[in-house]
Amino acid sequence: MNALLSEKEIMKTRILVCLCLAAVIGSLSHHALSQTYPAKAIRVLSTFNPGTVADGAMRLIAQKMSDSMLQPVIVEAMAGAGGVLAAQTLLRSAPDGYTILHSAPTTLVATPFLFKTPPYDPLKDFTYITHLADATTCLLVAASLPVNTVRELIDYARANPGKLAYGSNGVGASYHLEMELLKHKQGLDILHVPYRAGSETLMAAATGQISIAFSPAAAALAQMRAGKVKILAVLSTKRFASMPELPSMGEQLPDYEKIPSGDEMVGPAGMPESVVTRLNAEIVKALNNAEVQARLKQIGFVPVGNTPQEHAAQIRKDMEIMGRAIKAAQIKAAG
Repeated sequence: MNALLSEKEIMKTRILVCLCLAAVIGSLSHHALSQTYPAKAIRVLSTFNPGTVADGAMRLIAQKMSDSMLQPVIVEAMAGAGGVLAAQTLLRSAPDGYTILHSAPTTLVATPFLFKTPPYDPLKDFTYITHLADATTCLLVAASLPVNTVRELIDYARANPGKLAYGSNGVGASYHLEMELLKHKQGLDILHVPYRAGSETLMAAATGQISIAFSPAAAALAQMRAGKVKILAVLSTKRFASMPELPSMGEQLPDYEKIPSGDEMVGPAGMPESVVTRLNAEIVKALNNAEVQARLKQIGFVPVGNTPQEHAAQIRKDMEIMGRAIKAAQIKAAG
């Protein structure tokens, strides 16, 4: 009996030793990774088309990251399918920090509501690195429309049901959901006209083809100064410091909820914390670069660079807002 117990104790000891060794090896590997990362080029999959302001900003940020990390940070445009293609490519990659995703928020937070069988779970399948920047977008109307505030637009639309039309950057895209949520909350009847790109809606409003549009504020300001459109509000709860003369949606509508917009940086689930911390620090460092800040201001972006924990919490909140907006727009799940 004593011999048998002795053998059991020996076996337990061996198991404990193996577990301790595994933990030590894992810790050493983790430490080694944090010390050597990055040891090769980092691939950034981007859901934005080449030549767009978001694409250009990301390439400038990537260059600053390359200079700091002493390894190439290569931006690879992979637009299409609402960003799902790029996201799925990311999720097939190793969670080692060498493949990350530059994405619009809608790619992450709208997907669960747009597919009967979602291609991924935003809360489980990604590692959140940082919310890169907010897009300074605005609500505008054609110069001929006799309104000057958001409240006047709401009153005018109620008095003229079905007579106004607004343009968006496509069904299920941010501008579409922004207006559909506003329509739902205010009980408005406004026709939706989808365009291939958000830039087309600005020109359609400037030429009087539609009454209402959304646009990056920097582009809309030029048309406003030319007398072609009137900017009613920036899409935010408060005014932007770079454009203090423009009122916000939040100050005109106390219950305003902004549809998520801007740029996200994420990786596949399971990335080492040390790598996430390094990437976050390098991105924030790039955002604080004077050249990057000047460029972002020029194109109407506001740098954010929050922590991974703040980023994950933001995504959870954005999913709640997106769910309400998609329900309001009555968009049926595909597939």
